[in-house]
Amino acid sequence: MSTSAPYRQRSWFDYLIDALAIIAGAMMCALTVLVCVDVAVRNFRLFDMPWSLEVAQYSLLVVTFFGAPWVLVTGGHISIDIVVDRLAPDARRRTRLVSYVIGALVCVVLLGFSIGAWWNSFSQGTLVVETLTFPEWLFFAVPPPIFLMLAGIFVRWMRHPPDGAAAMTSDGI
Repeated sequence: MSTSAPYRQRSWFDYLIDALAIIAGAMMCALTVLVCVDVAVRNFRLFDMPWSLEVAQYSLLVVTFFGAPWVLVTGGHISIDIVVDRLAPDARRRTRLVSYVIGALVCVVLLGFSIGAWWNSFSQGTLVVETLTFPEWLFFAVPPPIFLMLAGIFVRWMRHPPDGAAAMTSDGI
């Protein structure tokens, strides 16, 4: 009989991560349709959609940030654990803990810089003027909460490592 890791009840944070991933996925589907329609109307010379390139560019930014927390918690990111997997369980646990601390610190630094960029754009009232015109700070408002979420994920992992990491340790931190 095998024992599984204890069930961890999902929190509002988990639901938020999932909701952002769903939004990112829906945006990616809409972006795919937009590009296909744009190509079709250009080839058939039906009408112009000069705004489609800008919408695609800015959508990719939002999709990337909205999807990042989900990719992190599901382990969908690139991870090269060749050396770590060969360590003794206690050393493996400490190495992963150090990586979570570094991840959280990097996210906090990026949070600070992204808040600064957002504030500068907001306070100066900078506009993006291309085919579409809108306040620049709207897009600078996307990264700060995501970096905060990513830092939160790493802090959570410091206290309770993800299932795969906990299974490989002797005491699960």
